[in-house]
Formats: sequence, structure tokens, C-alpha cells
Amino acid sequence: MGMIYLSHLLEETTPAYGNGDSLVREHAKQIAQGDGCNTQVWHLSNHIGTHVDAPRHFCAEGVFLDAYPAAFWACSPVCCVEAGDIAKKEIVTADHLDLDRVPGDVELLLIKTGFVERRDRIEYIMENPGFDPGLAEVLRSRFSRLKMVGFDSISLSSFAARPLGREAHKAFLDHKSPILIIEDMDLSRVGQDTAIQEVIVSPLRVKNSDGGPCTVMARI
Repeated sequence: MGMIYLSHLLEETTPAYGNGDSLVREHAKQIAQGDGCNTQVWHLSNHIGTHVDAPRHFCAEGVFLDAYPAAFWACSPVCCVEAGDIAKKEIVTADHLDLDRVPGDVELLLIKTGFVERRDRIEYIMENPGFDPGLAEVLRSRFSRLKMVGFDSISLSSFAARPLGREAHKAFLDHKSPILIIEDMDLSRVGQDTAIQEVIVSPLRVKNSDGGPCTVMARI
């Protein structure tokens, strides 16, 4: 048994949805320049890199990220399903996923699209696959304890089909039983046969945030 990361490092080359701004770093103080310590100032969107979307992201009266208690972010059981060979701009539906192998009490569902292999290419941010709005209700009807869905592409919304993507975000988040979304995960070290004991999702805690970068760790 060991621990692995399921999240990417944030850096200046982190891809941003629709070719938006990435992390910008300033060195406020540097020992090499005669200062007494090293400090940095970071400029970044709260929806960049591996991050969680809270209900407030697409719901005017939705819950902020900081409203969830610490225990919420510890997930078990966790299941990973593979969506198959997903093409650019393709919309993932329930038919792409073998949901019969997912335990009924799953708390976190990981969806492996394989699109992360293109993370260093422009198509990752401009031609990414998206998810069908109807998937949210299928998951709710089958998995009553499901708290979050995570996947290895940059957004639930395909940049090529943004209106549909907005519907999908609302279907997952704007509901009395919201399913939070973890976007841009690193699932390269897990698969359907990986025995995942527990996953810890650790978002950056900022008051009244509609989402935020997170570190995700799995015990396997």
C-alpha cells in the first residue's frame, strides 16, 4: 500500500481552458538579491490546473467550496472507469462508461479519457472532449452516495461545445444533490484494476470561493 498524487503540479506552463492565462509568478523577495528570505506572489485563476468546481460556480445560490467539512474530502469507495478511445471534441455519455462495475456506494468516480496524454498540445485546451448533461442524472439515480466526479481532461465542457458544457455544469452542480467536479486530473498511474483504498481531495481553502486548485492523493 502506498500514496500517489492524482493532481498535476501548478506551473507557468499549466494549460488553461480556451488558452486562457496560466500561472504568473513574481519573486517578491530573494535571498540571492540580498533579501532576508524568499517569497513569491502568484497570479492565477481559481479554475486552473487540477481544481474543484463547487455548486456556486454555476448556481447563483449554490454552496461555496469552503462550506464543506473536512470529512467530505475523504472518499471511499473510489472507482476508476475507462471511457475508451475518446476523440477530440467528443461528448462522453453514460454509454461510454461501464457503470455496472462501479460499486453502488461509490463516493468518488474517476473517469479516464486518456486525453491527458495531449496535455502539452493546443488541442488539450481548444479541442477537449466534454461530458453530456444527462450523465449527471444517470449517476445520481445509480449512486446515491456519489460526492464527486473527476477526470483527466481540462473541463467538463468541451471548448468546441460551450453551450452544452454550461448545461452539463448546471446538471452536476445546480441541484439539491450536487456532484462536485474535479477537472484536469492526472490519472496516468491508475486504471480499472487499480485497488484504490481512499482518495483525499485537498482544495485551497479560500472563503466564498466557487472553486479552487486542489491536491489529490490516493492510497493504493
